[in-house]
Amino acid sequence: MDITGTRRVIDLGIPLEANLETVLQTHRTRRHRAEIYNRIEEEIQRLQQRERDAGHDISLWRSTRNEFNKRFTSKVTWNNIRVHQPQTNWYKGVWFPYSTPKYSFLVWLTIQNRLSTGDHIKAWNSGQQVTCTLCGNAEETRNHLFFSCHYTSEVWRTLTQRLLSNDYSRDWNRLLPLLCNTNMPTDLLFLFRYVFQASVYHIWRERNARRHGEISSPPNRLIKFIDKNVRNRISSIRDTGDHNYNACLQLWFSTRPLSSTHSL
Repeated sequence: MDITGTRRVIDLGIPLEANLETVLQTHRTRRHRAEIYNRIEEEIQRLQQRERDAGHDISLWRSTRNEFNKRFTSKVTWNNIRVHQPQTNWYKGVWFPYSTPKYSFLVWLTIQNRLSTGDHIKAWNSGQQVTCTLCGNAEETRNHLFFSCHYTSEVWRTLTQRLLSNDYSRDWNRLLPLLCNTNMPTDLLFLFRYVFQASVYHIWRERNARRHGEISSPPNRLIKFIDKNVRNRISSIRDTGDHNYNACLQLWFSTRPLSSTHSL
C-alpha cells in the first residue's frame, strides 16, 4: 500500500485488515477536514443504527412452507435439502414394524443393486474374479445370488417353500412385488418379509466370508442359523406385549421340517 493509502487508513482509524462486521461493532465516529471522510463516517453511522434497530442476529430454520422458525427439526431440514423422488412401491417390504435395521438397510442396498457383486466388480476391474463364490457355476449378479444360485436356492427353498406355498419362487423379480402384497395375512406377510431380509443378510455375509478366505458354512448350517434368528425375533416381539403377532411362532413351526423343529 502506498503512503497516501496508509494515511487514509490512519485518518479514518480503521485497521487495514478490518472487515465490515468489525467496523460496525468497534468504530467510533470522528470528524475530519476532508469531506469524503465525513461522508464515509456518516455511512458507517447509518449502518450502525440499522444494526441496532434490527437487533442481534439469530439462526432461523426454513420450514416446509418456506417459513422460518427458531426450532430445528431434523426431518424438516432433511426434506428441504434432499432431492425428492417418487415413492417406490416396495418400501413397505423394506421398512416395516419389528424389522431388524441392519437387515433392512442391506435389503435396501440390494434392491438398489448397489452391492459389490461380481458383475459390478468386473465393470470396475476386468481382472477380478466374477464367478459366484457360493456355487462357482455362473457370473455373480444380484438376481443370481438371490436366489438362483444352487447354494442359496437350497437355503431359500428350505426356509420358505412351505411358508409361501403356491407363491413360492426363487426369482428376485417375482419376490419383490410379493413383499408388498398386503392381501397376505398379517402373520404370513411379516414372516415372509423377515425371513427374506434375514436370508439376504446372512447369505451376503457368507459370500463375503468366503471371499476373504474364512471357513465356509454348508447350507444346512446357514438354514439353522436363519431359522433361529426368526424364532428369536418372534419371541422378542411377544416380550414387548404386542399381541398382534401371537400366531407367528405357531405358523413358523408349522412350516418347518420335523428335523429342524427338534434340532434347536
